[in-house]
Formats: sequence, C-alpha cells, structure tokens
Amino acid sequence: MKSMTGYGKGVAESELIRITAEVKSVNGKALRIRYSLPRLFNPLINDVKGKVEEFVKRGEVELYVSYKLSPNFKVPVEVNYQEALALVEAARRISALSGVNVSVSLKELLSFPEVVSREEVEPSPFKGTLIEALTEALRELDRARKAEGEKLKAFFEERSEEIERSLRELERELPKIKEKLFKRVKEAVIELLKDESPPEDFLKRVELEVALLAERQDVSEELSRLKAHVKRFREVMEVEDEPIGKSLDFLCQEMHREINTLGNKVKEIDVTEPVVKIKGEIAKIKEQVQNVE
Repeated sequence: MKSMTGYGKGVAESELIRITAEVKSVNGKALRIRYSLPRLFNPLINDVKGKVEEFVKRGEVELYVSYKLSPNFKVPVEVNYQEALALVEAARRISALSGVNVSVSLKELLSFPEVVSREEVEPSPFKGTLIEALTEALRELDRARKAEGEKLKAFFEERSEEIERSLRELERELPKIKEKLFKRVKEAVIELLKDESPPEDFLKRVELEVALLAERQDVSEELSRLKAHVKRFREVMEVEDEPIGKSLDFLCQEMHREINTLGNKVKEIDVTEPVVKIKGEIAKIKEQVQNVE
C-alpha cells in the first residue's frame, strides 16, 4: 500500500552538466503532473512524463528541475561581424561629425543582441543525466509513499478490528434484536386493533403477518455483508504494486450503506451504541482512504 503523499530529490552529474530533480506528490483522484522544467529540457517532456508514470499511478505531482552547465561545455555562440563593424564605423562617424570622442568598447559591442547570439543548445547530450536525476528523485518519493502507506495500513487495521469487535457484539445481541423487532411490530398492530373485536382466526393470521414483517426487518443479512466487506477490505490492503485507493473507497461506501440500513432497522430499539461505533470507524477509514494511491 502506498500513500499519495511524499517527496523525493535526486542529483546527477556528468562532464557537461549537473542536474537536480525534486518531486512532490499529494492526493488526487487521478494522475496529474505539473512540470517546472528549464526551457532546455522542453523537448524531453515525453521522456520525463513516461518516467514519472513508471513510479506514480495516482496523485497530484509537482516536478521541479534545475541545472548548471559544466565549464567544459561550450555554448555555441554566433558573432555577426558585419553588424559589429557597422556599429564601430557608426561611432567613428558620430565622433567626426560632432567633434566629440565617441567610442564603443568590446564589452559594449558584445552586449548588442544584433552582434552576439547564442545558438539553441541541443538537449539530447543531457538526456541520460536528466533521467538519472529524475529516477533517483522518484525512487526516494516511492520510498516515502510506501513508508506513509504502512502507517495508513496500521491505522486501517486498528479501525477494522474495532468494526469487527462491534459486529461480534451485534451478533451476540441478534436473538434479542429479533425478539425486540417482533415485539415492536406486534405492539403497533395491537394498538391499531385495540378498538376492534376481530375473530380469533383473524388474530392468528395477524400474528403470522407480524412475524413475517419482523423477519423482513431482520439485520442478519446486513451483518453478514458488513463482515464480508471488512474481510475484503483487509484482503485489498495486502495487494502490492497496484493502485488500491479506489477499491478501498468503494468498499467504504458499501460498508457505510450496510450500517445505515441496519441502523434504520434498529433505531427504535436499544442497540445504538455498536451501530454508532461502527459508523464512526467507517468515517475515519473513509477520510484516510483518500490518501491511498
């Protein structure tokens, strides 16, 4: 199990360049990557995206990359000599016409974009170093997400045990619950018929219908399904190297639906404590499940 929250940093260096990559992730419904790449690496965006997707399947990811070129790397420079000579000649003529000494220093001359321009640097020589730095960052991120995932797993185990404990309590009370449900329905029918004088056969028929109605309000099925959902939740938690957050969230919804149905059936009899306990534990699980990849 992995959390969607983590941070990783990687550094790689070659004779030409030193690259630093930082990756941060938080929870999200799907995989979304926000890039902060130097313009130099824009042509390599698909390679970067593919590498991130190897490690992260779900979550909001922020990627920041910076670099420093080695002194060994010579940036291609193009000099427009004609433009440079034209500027020098223009300064000379102005001096002659104005009588004022006007000159252009070499530093000033090289600062003109018309004179000196840098050619676009081809990123392919740096691709291996970039992927190396990114991979290191992603591995560190993966370790952080797994460590956080282990904490979440322990939390879910505790909550699951609490739910199962409350379910066992409800199962022990099941015969009493059935009896109370039958009694409640029967009293309601008797109240409706208190001003009537029906024949004895009719009363027997009513009692049979009451028993059937009480049976439909039985909570055995809800208890059974809740136990199955909790068991399945535990099984899914053990799945490795696959995103399981959505599956766990679905099981939470199913557990919540079953306990709500059960709670509605028994709300008028005195078994509210374990029901409230289970609802609370499911709510705690659902909140933290949002952080699972």
